[in-house]
Amino acid sequence: MKKILLIRTFRSVGTGGPVVPIEALYLCSALLERFNKDIEIKIIDMGIGQLSLEDIQKEIRLFRPEVIFLNSLAWEADIAHSIAFLAKELDKNIIVVAQGQLPSLAKGFLLQDKNIDCLIAGEPELTAPELIMALESNSGLSAVRGVIYRDGRKIVEGKPRKYIEDLDNFNISYSAWNLIDVKQYSRYSNWNGSLKEKFYMPVLTSRGCPFDCVFCCNGKIAGKSFRARSPKNVLSEIIFLRDKFGAKEIHIFDPVFNCDLQRAKEICQLIIDSGIKISLAFPHGLRADLMTDELIDLLKKAGTYKLVYGIETGSSRLQKKIGKNLNLGQVSNCIDKTSQKGIIVGGYFMLGFPGEKVQEMLETIDFAAGSKLDLAAFFKVASFDAVIELYKTGKKRGNFLKKGFSDFQDLGYYSDKRSLAGIPASQLNSVILLAQQKFYLNWPRIKRSFWKTSNKIIFLINFFKALSLILQGYIIRKLTDSQRIIS
Repeated sequence: MKKILLIRTFRSVGTGGPVVPIEALYLCSALLERFNKDIEIKIIDMGIGQLSLEDIQKEIRLFRPEVIFLNSLAWEADIAHSIAFLAKELDKNIIVVAQGQLPSLAKGFLLQDKNIDCLIAGEPELTAPELIMALESNSGLSAVRGVIYRDGRKIVEGKPRKYIEDLDNFNISYSAWNLIDVKQYSRYSNWNGSLKEKFYMPVLTSRGCPFDCVFCCNGKIAGKSFRARSPKNVLSEIIFLRDKFGAKEIHIFDPVFNCDLQRAKEICQLIIDSGIKISLAFPHGLRADLMTDELIDLLKKAGTYKLVYGIETGSSRLQKKIGKNLNLGQVSNCIDKTSQKGIIVGGYFMLGFPGEKVQEMLETIDFAAGSKLDLAAFFKVASFDAVIELYKTGKKRGNFLKKGFSDFQDLGYYSDKRSLAGIPASQLNSVILLAQQKFYLNWPRIKRSFWKTSNKIIFLINFFKALSLILQGYIIRKLTDSQRIIS
C-alpha cells in the first residue's frame, strides 16, 4: 500500500483562518477512485490548530509517507520549501510534489530547490494519478502531461495538460470528505464572516474565468475558458452534503458563479423546486454587471443570505485600466437592489494599483462608504508576476539552502511593507486604515447590518473586535503623525 500525505500550507493574509481545502479534496477523490484500497491518504491542514513546522515534521515521521503533495499559495512559498527540506531530512526517498497556486505561477523556478522533486501545473485530478503510476513503475515522467520535473541537472517542462471540460465527471467522494473534519473550519473566521448555521460546506460549480483583470491570477491557474457543471449535478451534490453530513449552509467557491446567467438561474430554480431548506453564501465574489433583478430574486428564494461583489475600485479610469470594466452606476444600483431583498451584501476593493493617485483611492473609499454595502474588504494590490522575480532574486542570494526564504509573505493582501502605487507603503497603510474607519464607523450601516444578521450575538462580538482593531490603528496613526510633526 502506497502512503500519500497531502499538506495544505497556511499563512493568514488578514482575512481570518483557513477555509475548507476543496482543491485538495478533489485531488484525493481522483487518487482514491484510481487506486482504491491500494493507497492510504492523509490530509494535514496547517491552518487547523496553527501547526508549526515542528508539528509537520512529527506528522511526517509518524505517517512515513512515500509521496508528499504540497498545496501552497504564492505567499506561503517559504513554508513549502521548509517542509520539503524537513521531509528530505527525515527520508531522502520521499517524493515531494508541489501543487496548487504557487507551482502554477512559478513553474520551473520552484525546482531550483533540490528538495522538491516535481510539480503539477494546473488542475491535478488527471495528472496526479498518472504521476503516481509513473513513480510506481519507474517509467519516468516524460509521458505525464502537466508536470515539470528534474532530469539530472536539467529542468524539464512536460507537455501541458488540457483543462477538464466535463466537470460533471469529477466530484468529491464520500471517502475524501472523511479525510478532514469539515466542521472545524467553521470555528475560524474567513472571508464570509459570521455564518448563519453551525457549519458550512463548500461547493465549486465552475472553473475558469474569461475576464482580463490584470490583478488576478485565476486565468493562469484554471484557464480563461469558463467551464461549468450542469445545474442538476450541482443540486445533486448539495443534497448529498445535506443528507450525508447534515450541511445546512453551502458556500459557493466559484471565481465567477454568474458568468453564465441562464445556468445560474437554473441552479437557483432547481434548489427552490426541490424544497430543500439551505442557507447559501457567495464569499468569493460575483460580477455585479452580470446580475439581473430576476437572478437576485431567485438567489434570495433559493436561500442566499450573503453575497459579495468584486468591485475593486471606485475610479472609472482605473476600472478600464485594470480590465474590470464595471459601470459604477450600474454597480451601485445592483448593490441597492440586493440589499433591498434583505441579503447581506459585501464588496471587495483594492488599493494601490500602479499609477493610482491618492485621489482615486479616496474615490474608492467614498464609493464604498456611500453605498448600501454591509461589508467591505480593502486589499492591497498584489503582483503575482513578482513570484518569478522573487525566485530569481532568491537564487542569486543562495536562499534555497535548507529552509528557504521569507520575502514571499509580502505578497499577501495586507502586507505592511508593499506599495505598488507611487506612494510609500506607510502612506498606503494609512489610506487602508482610513477606508476601514470611514466604512465601518457608520451608524446607519451598523444598524442595517445588525438587523440583517440572523445571529445577533456573533455579530456584536465580531463588531466590537473589529471596532477595537480600527480604533487601535487610528490611535497608532495619530501618534505616528504627531511624532513626525514634533520631529
